[in-house]
Amino acid sequence: MYNVTNINFKGGIAMLEKVQGIVKVTQDDRYVVFLFDNYEVNRKMLQDKYVKGQTAWYTDAKGTGEDGKEFYRIAEDGEWIEAEYVEFIPTED
Repeated sequence: MYNVTNINFKGGIAMLEKVQGIVKVTQDDRYVVFLFDNYEVNRKMLQDKYVKGQTAWYTDAKGTGEDGKEFYRIAEDGEWIEAEYVEFIPTED
């Protein structure tokens, strides 16, 4: 079901997995979770891009940076949400 790609850069390993599912934001709906431009160590928080708590988003990729932090891609233009703020729910084809 999962197709894993390891990417070597600067001596570290980042991992990108193809997934299919929904990520539900576990934060209370009074809060927002900021998104990032990628999952790698050089990622930057997007100050103007965020999602509300208790919302759900389709995801097709899970990335793990060389620092071990995990993210899910939730936008076609490559916006990533930190895995610690979501619950992943796999879906069928």
